[in-house]
Amino acid sequence: MKKKCSVILVILWMLFIFVMSSFNAGVSSNQSGKIVNFIATLFNIHNVRMLSHIVRKSAHFIEYFILGLCVANMFSKFHKLIYLGIIICFLYAVSDELHQLFVLGRSCQIIDILIDIVGATLAIVIFKKHYK
Repeated sequence: MKKKCSVILVILWMLFIFVMSSFNAGVSSNQSGKIVNFIATLFNIHNVRMLSHIVRKSAHFIEYFILGLCVANMFSKFHKLIYLGIIICFLYAVSDELHQLFVLGRSCQIIDILIDIVGATLAIVIFKKHYK
């Protein structure tokens, strides 16, 4: 039952990432803009453009960090297969960026794939070290 729940969790999180990537550029900017404005107000930050860039790239890292944890948990009983999780996350990151080519105002960026895979890999390594 636990394995089935782990697989469902991975699929649900991938679906969440897909939905977030399906929003056009205006909707996506509005979503991140709310967070940017909150942080800028809270910490009295004036360079909103740079803060927006940091928030958007952090979102990639966090989304894929969580995906990495979910995938690592799915493979937790198969210690040698856990690194397969890195490959799965990489392939999903690539497919996610390619998907964005078909969304109005969005683009495919290699840097986003790199950020995604760093987030996922870090999560998988941390998971593997703490849950042997």
